Amino acid sequence: MEFWKYRRKPVAVETAQVDGPPDRRDAFEEGRRQGRLDERRRHHGHPLLKLAVVVVAVAGAAVLALAAHEGSFSRGGAVVDRNLAVAADNAQVSGAQAVAQAGQAVKDAGTSLEKKVTDATASKH
Repeated sequence: MEFWKYRRKPVAVETAQVDGPPDRRDAFEEGRRQGRLDERRRHHGHPLLKLAVVVVAVAGAAVLALAAHEGSFSRGGAVVDRNLAVAADNAQVSGAQAVAQAGQAVKDAGTSLEKKVTDATASKH
């Protein structure tokens, strides 16, 4: 998988058509402008980094809005902490249930396999 493939896209370079003798100053400025344009095309940011920055910015804006709604940052922070604690408790309970179900499934599979082995050995004798 080529993760960085998007950075190796070919850059289309436009050439300026000049009628008559070139003026050195105009040619220099055109070259500088074209060089900057080419560099901007080549050096763009990473899409996942941009996504991370947007997510952090949205979370920060949400915290500021909550602080404004609650009247202070301490009360807004308390609301955020309380909601995070509830979410963590729910995740812990769900995780414990998933572990218990997985354990029961392994136990049932072991019992089923043991029964099949016992039946197979009994039929051979």
